[in-house]
Amino acid sequence: MLEIVLLAGKFIFLIVLYLFIFKVVRSTTRELRMAAPATVRQQWPVPGDAPGAEPRSAPAGAAPGSAGGGMWTLLILKSPTIPVGAAYALQPGAHAMAGRSSDMDISLDDTFVSSKHALFEVTPDGLQVEDLRSTNGTQVNGTDIEGSMLLQPGDRVAVGDTIFQVEMR
Repeated sequence: MLEIVLLAGKFIFLIVLYLFIFKVVRSTTRELRMAAPATVRQQWPVPGDAPGAEPRSAPAGAAPGSAGGGMWTLLILKSPTIPVGAAYALQPGAHAMAGRSSDMDISLDDTFVSSKHALFEVTPDGLQVEDLRSTNGTQVNGTDIEGSMLLQPGDRVAVGDTIFQVEMR
């Protein structure tokens, strides 16, 4: 009987040891990934940010109109993959999808982001964000949203570990 108890103890010790090693390796790789130079797949210049830069809308659904009366900008405040200060400009009638998939308008290589996580869309009422039934949700000013929500300048939108600040220019 004592041998069975000792054998079970060995297995429990090995399981705990392997879980500890797994967490250490995962934490280390996450730190290394965050320290690696970030690459931006796509960035739309904002007027005045770079000399001679022409603003472009998000690639899909860009149609001129009078939505919101100006250009909306998503400014990166914090991100493990996109440089802080990068800006995504959305002209009236434009929309941009954010997610982990490489074919998204705003590609976020983050384990807390779903492949199709959120949709930013400029409507006649202004800029709205819609959570696309993501696993970890989308937060506006620290509060989880369900469905879509109209944004105001100064709002902060969290998609995974990336935080956008909404601005109107």
